[in-house]
Amino acid sequence: MVVMSWALASGLISKFLYTPKMLNRRIYLIKICLSCCLISLFLLLASPAKAQFIGLNVDLAIAYSAAPGNVSGGSVGITHPMPFVPNLGVSRIIFQEKQTKTSTSSSSNTLSLVTDTKIETVNFFYNIPFPVVSIALGIGAGVMKTNTSLTETSGSSSNSDDSDLSTPVSEGFIHIGLPFWSIIEFHIGYHLMSVSKLDLTNKSGISVTDYSLDKKNYTGGMTTIGVQIAL
Repeated sequence: MVVMSWALASGLISKFLYTPKMLNRRIYLIKICLSCCLISLFLLLASPAKAQFIGLNVDLAIAYSAAPGNVSGGSVGITHPMPFVPNLGVSRIIFQEKQTKTSTSSSSNTLSLVTDTKIETVNFFYNIPFPVVSIALGIGAGVMKTNTSLTETSGSSSNSDDSDLSTPVSEGFIHIGLPFWSIIEFHIGYHLMSVSKLDLTNKSGISVTDYSLDKKNYTGGMTTIGVQIAL
């Protein structure tokens, strides 16, 4: 009797589950589940990184507004998830400038200057997440070092000397990035370096009073491109 009841119940359940109407409903539910999974995956991929990780920023300098030509350098930073504690980074920019001046007292006297400049800073910054992009704001301080090689030529004779200077630098910067998959971010940056004007020949033994040299202003902006990777 029990066996017959179980067989009858099994038959009724099978007939109910596998009717065309129920099969269509099951297919419809499967489609809904698959759609929800795809939407969830898309939102995960498109969601911005929230800096809840330890990350490494690496940026390459592509220009410096006060440099006459090509530059090298960039910035490196480390991010962390601790609230209210700033992230830490360093910046560096290196470039060279060449000048030639003619004496105001004699056109046969010329002065050639080759200045190698290196700016290095330590900075602190915060990541500010937005719905689509991420923004990092920071400040820093450091030093600018210049080495100027001077060569004065008068007829067939010449005289050479060097002038090494060091001066404080202050920095303020912004990075704007586009996060992907919450583990990688591509961004651009702008670092404003502020430094006082310099007499590049101040430490040289060559008299430059006849060459109308102005103090040099290397205050400018470093443009960078880079990536942040979550570790």
